[in-house]
Amino acid sequence: MFKTLFGGKPSIPAAKLPQPNSFVDVVVGGRPSRSVTVESVGPRGVVTRDVLGRAGETAVILYNTSGGRYRAATKIVAVNATSTHFDAPKRIELVGATSGSQKRSSVRLDTLVQGHWRFAPGGKGSGEFARATVRDISRGGCSLIVDRPVKGGTTVEVRMPLKPDSPPVTLLGEVVRHEEIKASGKHSHGLRFHGVTPDEDHAIVDFINRKQAELRNRGLA
Repeated sequence: MFKTLFGGKPSIPAAKLPQPNSFVDVVVGGRPSRSVTVESVGPRGVVTRDVLGRAGETAVILYNTSGGRYRAATKIVAVNATSTHFDAPKRIELVGATSGSQKRSSVRLDTLVQGHWRFAPGGKGSGEFARATVRDISRGGCSLIVDRPVKGGTTVEVRMPLKPDSPPVTLLGEVVRHEEIKASGKHSHGLRFHGVTPDEDHAIVDFINRKQAELRNRGLA
């Protein structure tokens, strides 16, 4: 028998519920999905970071566990300045298998960011950073545009500003794709991030959410 976090009944095993400090995708009232961090899970429900709606609004939480990807229907119980409290889900639904790529690519933003890069043999940055353009940013990777081609499998560091008035974030990435840009003579490389910490992951998600909100405010998304 499984002991759950909600009411002690075996209907929803704890392993199938959102886990603290993990990311979940939340849809409130049919609005666009937001990816946020789970602060806590307990008998009174699920608490996430950020203000996602108003008390009483219905919500759907999508999340990954080791057993798969799940959907939980719930509603907002309370909201404060930094977090949203959702009611305990009465039931959950398995919507797909979990994969490493699925886990980190749920949010993606096609925008241009001026950053820097350098080679990182063995996972350790070496040499001076050079200018680069970063685009198509997601939790799993990005596109790195530089003046020279870089072989597939090469490990690099990419540094980019994700939050105003905060130091740039430096991420480790592996080149998995290369394409020459004929119009400019530059080279675009698809990077797969490695060793992303929870803080770095959250910085990426916050950046994407902020840029998407700016586009919506301008009527462009």
